[in-house]
Amino acid sequence: MRAYGSSRKDRLALLVPALATWIGISPVWRFGGLLIVINGLLAVMLGRWIFRRSQPGWWVIIWPMVYLIGAMLFLPQYTRYFAIVYLCLSYLGYGLTQTKKSVES
Repeated sequence: MRAYGSSRKDRLALLVPALATWIGISPVWRFGGLLIVINGLLAVMLGRWIFRRSQPGWWVIIWPMVYLIGAMLFLPQYTRYFAIVYLCLSYLGYGLTQTKKSVES
């Protein structure tokens, strides 16, 4: 039995790589662009979530560390640098949410 909405996700999963190939983006940019967009948004959202749930600030390093382990095991060597980008984005999401809360107070 298929989950609700999985056919839309399947089409999107096929459309994005096909569109990137059709436009003529190199595989490195394609891979990097998808990593930055998808994982970058996740990093920002997690940083915001950590602050809103009053979790300790050091939790912002968990997602980048998990990504780094996965990148070391399964991805090309150049993708390991994205862990630093995700750490910065998580911290940015955490810090901006913190600033927004103190300005509203």
